[in-house]
Amino acid sequence: MSSRAVLLVLLLSTAAGVAHAGDKPLLQPVPGWVKPAPAPDTKALTDDSPLMLIGDVQARLGDGGSWTYVERATRLATIQAVSQAGTVKIDWQPAHGDLIVHGVDILRDGQRIDALKGRSFTVIQREAGLEKMMLDGQLTATLAVEGLRPGDVLDLRYSVTNKDPALAGNSSAGGPILSEPLKIGFARTRFLWPSSAKVQWKAYPVGAVPKESDADGWHELVFAQPLPRQPDPAPGAPGRFARPPFAEASTFADWASVSRVFAPLYRTEGLIPPGSPLAAEVAKIAAAEKDPRRRIAAALALVQGKVRYLYRGMENGNLVPQAPAQTLALGYGDCKAKTLLLLAMLHALGIEAEPALANLGGGDLVSARLPSAAAFNHIFVLAHLGEETLWLDGTATGTRLEDIGDVLPFHWVLPLRAAGTGLLQVPDRVPSRPNRVATLDMDLRGGINLPAPLDAEVTLRGGTAISLRSLLGALPKQEQRRFLQGFLPAGASDVLVTDATIRFDDMVGTATVKLRGIATQRWAYGDLRYRTQLPIGRVPDLPDRARTIWKDMPVETGDPGRNRTTLRFRLPEGGRELALDGSTALDLALPGGRQLTVKAALAGDVLTLETEQAHSGAEIQPADLPAARAALADFRNRRISLRTAPRYPGPWHGVEAAKRAHLYDEVLARYTAYIAERPDEADRYVARGRFLGMIFERKQALADFDKAIAIAAKPETLFQRAGLRHALGDTAGAIEDLRTAQSLVPGRIEVLGRLTMLLAEQGEKDEALALLDPKIEENGENLADLLSAKATALARAGDAQGALAAIDRAIAEKPANSRLLNNRCWLKGTLNLQLDLALKDCTRAIELSDQNAAMALDSRAMVYFRLNRLDEALADLNAAVEQRPGAAGTLFLRGVVLTRQGKKNQAMADLADARLLDPQVDREYARWGIEP
Repeated sequence: MSSRAVLLVLLLSTAAGVAHAGDKPLLQPVPGWVKPAPAPDTKALTDDSPLMLIGDVQARLGDGGSWTYVERATRLATIQAVSQAGTVKIDWQPAHGDLIVHGVDILRDGQRIDALKGRSFTVIQREAGLEKMMLDGQLTATLAVEGLRPGDVLDLRYSVTNKDPALAGNSSAGGPILSEPLKIGFARTRFLWPSSAKVQWKAYPVGAVPKESDADGWHELVFAQPLPRQPDPAPGAPGRFARPPFAEASTFADWASVSRVFAPLYRTEGLIPPGSPLAAEVAKIAAAEKDPRRRIAAALALVQGKVRYLYRGMENGNLVPQAPAQTLALGYGDCKAKTLLLLAMLHALGIEAEPALANLGGGDLVSARLPSAAAFNHIFVLAHLGEETLWLDGTATGTRLEDIGDVLPFHWVLPLRAAGTGLLQVPDRVPSRPNRVATLDMDLRGGINLPAPLDAEVTLRGGTAISLRSLLGALPKQEQRRFLQGFLPAGASDVLVTDATIRFDDMVGTATVKLRGIATQRWAYGDLRYRTQLPIGRVPDLPDRARTIWKDMPVETGDPGRNRTTLRFRLPEGGRELALDGSTALDLALPGGRQLTVKAALAGDVLTLETEQAHSGAEIQPADLPAARAALADFRNRRISLRTAPRYPGPWHGVEAAKRAHLYDEVLARYTAYIAERPDEADRYVARGRFLGMIFERKQALADFDKAIAIAAKPETLFQRAGLRHALGDTAGAIEDLRTAQSLVPGRIEVLGRLTMLLAEQGEKDEALALLDPKIEENGENLADLLSAKATALARAGDAQGALAAIDRAIAEKPANSRLLNNRCWLKGTLNLQLDLALKDCTRAIELSDQNAAMALDSRAMVYFRLNRLDEALADLNAAVEQRPGAAGTLFLRGVVLTRQGKKNQAMADLADARLLDPQVDREYARWGIEP
């Protein structure tokens, strides 16, 4: 039995050349018990006709087995449909029954053409599950249908029989129940069994009520389809509330009868031959460990560590386990084999234990299903120590003594007992050890809001660790780093992973992901301080229960888990003038059996944040949802942040000292290695170029942008290089880049506005207008923005009246646009015109700004400066700097105002900052006659 696939999937022999009774398809007429579906009228078909004309499933239970008949008639509307349907494929399990083909016909213009005439199916053995360590032996019958053309209908009719001796004469069958809006011609699911037989049935969709009848000794159920559209499922509801689109029938009377049928397959008497290697292993454990718990741990470690997983489903192996001694000798086995091996060892060691069936991935739906073997796809061991039950999975890896008491995420299981028993609910229990342990280190000594070295390590245990190897094996090498980046702990933004490795430790069942890279810890500015929020954990939102049909449904919260994360920051300036805000320790009970503990500490230049979230997997009942929502809102209101002292220097202040201390060497080394890995990728040079620009190494940054553009001249890269060139005094080069960018994205206002402004400054007013006026004449959606750009260009060209006329027209188009009002205020202030009206524009722009009014405050300060109202100008400049502390123009004008007020030291500091941030700021303001 596979721990990764459905237990009763149709399985076939893997041994090529070994003949079974059913390893070749049979060609026979449709059996008499089948009721034919109405033949489609191919002459009446139109483009609006359904693509699926017949979907008919009929299943008969009897004689300890089942016979399922299928008819599928498909309209092939296009040549693509012909290509897809042109090869018929049918899978079946030869060890338990036959594949019987009744016909493959082409329906065309009222005629039925036999596609099998003179031809036969080819049988292939594909072992599609081999990469999942599964040998299922499934066979596939294939037929390439000749002569198909668009407009044909392909009609396939076949049966599959199934009789498994391990089920002791029991059987089950299922069929689909289709609902609108699916469009289908004729759909039916029909069950048939002897009237004297005791058979249970269940249909899951809403409104799936069959027509029942008895005739000639047979009981019949017929589900006509499609049903009306099904109600929307409640988000986050447990699986037992699901309405899967099928119906099933079973001869099992109850779960106890399923338990009784399987129990004999896992008897352990006499399964450990005296003197065998298995007997020696048991004796070794018995001699080494006297404590029952330690004996269990040792036996489980042997099964997990010395027997690799390999599913064998051929012959009768899909239900019957191989012998324990054989499993140990072979060194492999599936969940059946590992379970029987573990059971035999535990019984020999004096431990009370029993097998139990489970459904991997089935969740809570098992409790709502019809009792049958088909409800399960996995088996494991329940060991009993007094009042305690231990949940032991031989197919897992790395289970240790300290977490042997953890439960398995199966929701409901079925113990196998000779007397039979019902379903057992898995208790809600937090794991003893974390499933995930993560550390994240960032070196922020180079300054806040700057890219910094990042190192992270994440150790995963359990199912995620087990599945990672195969997941990575399916990914191309270049995609593996991106995939592993998804394991990065929360705590940084703008992350560039430059190296990612993973190490597997099969002995302990862990996968350790190591990530190196560069990241930026974002600090917001407000109330004269910089502040960064620290991650204290994530809790999923609670789903909607407003709809009446959902109000009584609980909320599923997922499998039990425990995660632990440690975040460490090395802080700038030795951690001086930095402090923690909010609670430094939290211990919160959250919805769904979650417990969150957080501890933050600041010691010298090291900030440490430790978080752990434990989750039992408990459901949230409907009556508890209001309190759960309140608790969640309270949690989201909690915060722990790191803040600076008031008036903490801007990030740019410490750049030169950090360079002298070589604090950027590691970041640059990582950028360099990242570039060397793929020197033909332009974006890698851009990433380093941006960082070099941030630390004011503009000439080196320009060199990187040059290399990037030589590889790929993207508009955004050209725009950024234009900014660098302008900062270095190369206006002609900036214009060249902007011209190229504008030709690539002619509709981007940001590029066009910058280009026309620089052209006008350089005396190329006519060229600037030639770019703007044709677009303005189009009177399109961007008219107001284009007019605003024209006003700026005309002002730079010295045409004050033309500039005001253009911006007036723009505001006439959008009179309540704060950005346009701000631009008119700025133009009047810099042109020193209509200053009283300019004040009104700026004040209105400030009032209309929903978030950031810094630019309008800066513009109004310019007007106040022109009016020689210096105190009011300074007040606005202070408010603007509060919102945008790194705005070079605002700092420069504040320096000018402070100079006029005789505050030389403060003025010099602002002017120095402004010139560092924008080397052309003096020239910019000199254009308007403003100098310190």
